[in-house]
Amino acid sequence: MPVNQNSDLQFYRNMWVGEYLRPVCDFQEDHCSMACNRLSTWDTLDKKTACFVREIKANYKNTEFFIKLDDDAFADYEYIMKLMDKYRGYEKPVYISDFILNLDGNPVLNGSWYGNGKFYMFNRKLVDCIDPDIVYHGNRNEDAVFGAMVYNGCGLVEQVREDDSKIWHREYRNKNKYIDLAALRNHE
Repeated sequence: MPVNQNSDLQFYRNMWVGEYLRPVCDFQEDHCSMACNRLSTWDTLDKKTACFVREIKANYKNTEFFIKLDDDAFADYEYIMKLMDKYRGYEKPVYISDFILNLDGNPVLNGSWYGNGKFYMFNRKLVDCIDPDIVYHGNRNEDAVFGAMVYNGCGLVEQVREDDSKIWHREYRNKNKYIDLAALRNHE
C-alpha cells in the first residue's frame, strides 16, 4: 500500500489487514516495510511502483499473493479470501483488477493492459516474471507502468476482472455506515 504524509496508518492497522499490511512509505519509519521515495508526488509514483516491485521480488519470496491498494480504497475481506482460495497454487501468473488498455503512445507502455489503481491483486508467479527495469521516457501513470512491467516481463497473463462491488474507492457505503476515504484535498 503506497502511503505518504497524508495517510492515516492507524486506520489501516485497525482493519482486517493486521499483520499482512506492508506499507510502502516515502520515508523510513517504524511502521514502514519499504521506503521508496523521499517525497512522493504524482510525478514520482511510477518510480515508487518500480521500487516496491523490486522489494517484493527480493524480500518476499515466501509470499504467494500481493495486493496493491490505494490509501483511499477498501477491499472486502471475504472477497479477498475467496480469491486467494481460488488461485492458491495456480501455475500461471494471475493479475486481478479492473483493466484498462494503455493507448498513450509510449512504445514501451502502449498496448499493455493495466489495473485500475485503486486495487490490484497478483500472485507470486507474476512477481517471478515481472520486469521492474523497463525503460520508458517521462513520468507515467504508476499503474500503467506496472502493467507494462507485467507485459514486458511475463507476456500474456491470466487476467481476472475484479468484482467492483467488493472494492470501495474514495468512499465506503454499506448498510448504515459511511466513511469518506478521500477527505483530504490531495485525493480529489
